[in-house]
Amino acid sequence: MPRRTISTLILSIAVSLTIGLSWFAIRNFSSAAPIAEDNLRGLALTIAAAMEGVAGRDPSLRSLASFQTADIAYAMILSPAGKILFHSNPDLTGNNVGDKRYRSVLKTGTLGEERIMLGTGEYVYEFQTPFHLLGKTCVLRLALHTWRSEAVMRRARFGVALIFSLLALGWGLGITVLWLLRRQDAQEKQLARQNELARLGEVGAVLAHEVRNPLAGIKGYGQLLEERLPEGRERGYAQLIVRESLRLEQLADDILFYTRSDNKLSQPGNLLTVIGQLMTLLTPQLETAGIKLVLNVSENIKVHCSEKELHRLLLNLLTNAIQALPEGGAIGVEARRRGTVVDISVADNGPGIEPEMRTEIFEPFRTSKARGAGLGLAVCKKIAERCGGSIAADAAPGGGALFVVSLPVILPEDSV
Repeated sequence: MPRRTISTLILSIAVSLTIGLSWFAIRNFSSAAPIAEDNLRGLALTIAAAMEGVAGRDPSLRSLASFQTADIAYAMILSPAGKILFHSNPDLTGNNVGDKRYRSVLKTGTLGEERIMLGTGEYVYEFQTPFHLLGKTCVLRLALHTWRSEAVMRRARFGVALIFSLLALGWGLGITVLWLLRRQDAQEKQLARQNELARLGEVGAVLAHEVRNPLAGIKGYGQLLEERLPEGRERGYAQLIVRESLRLEQLADDILFYTRSDNKLSQPGNLLTVIGQLMTLLTPQLETAGIKLVLNVSENIKVHCSEKELHRLLLNLLTNAIQALPEGGAIGVEARRRGTVVDISVADNGPGIEPEMRTEIFEPFRTSKARGAGLGLAVCKKIAERCGGSIAADAAPGGGALFVVSLPVILPEDSV
């Protein structure tokens, strides 16, 4: 089964389990409060029935004085007139109650319950129920401590906290494992890339020893024929030999450069000097193709990139732009200082680059052109990163392709 399918299945199970446990925890917590109230009500009814049984056997209510439990904060029996016939505190027996809350119980004959605060600051559960004594209906008022119901709520809150903590821990471990797996994938890809580069290095060594020497001979003889042959078809063949030899030589150089593991720091380079050299080199080609080159590089900027590397990088970008443009196109080169970095942009008004290709084109042998090995932009990326910078592809504002090379600037104090 593919790894992506397994990951999707595990994620679906994790989400379903999370939703199920969350629903279970919230449902239990929501039902805890009614259960706690039912426990208090059931305890109050049990105590009321027991007290009514004792009072039935002893109408003097003296036996109720010994009727005490840890749950009772106080208990009293009120006459219909509001007189206290019995109180768990004997000093209050015979007094009149100071409120009228018992009357609703006498009037409706139903139970009454609410939370009240005692003078000590404690909240208790007050329960009132009709109490039959000597053929008349009185009111029993019970105040119960709520520690039992609070224990139920504490357990419910602890259960919710425990479940959500375990879920958070599970998701944290899952995300950590996912991150480790992705890092492992990245390391495997990096290792595969290094192996690929190692193989390319071997190919480059073969090219250096087996191809470049005969290629130099072919190019030399082609140039000699080009000089000696008169104008005509044969001389055109000689020119074609020279041109294709130069292309193969450039390909060999690109492979050798890309596979070379050179970690030395780049020497400083002057951007204006390099652009001047490129203008001299490319002007005949630009004029032949009818392409206009617009420069916006006025500041004398030095970068942490040797002029040789910078020349190779910009030449690749400009050559790609020339090849992509129709006759009469335009290329813009601009350098803009941004703090300790300079952004060098090369834009054209050609067909542009598809969005999904803007990251892949910097990989070796990835090209959309009919000709070419697809190493030019990979070499550009290696040069930019070797110099401590970066390169990115985007769409030009007016349409076409835009490449932005960011390189670190050499500040005045760095050159002292």
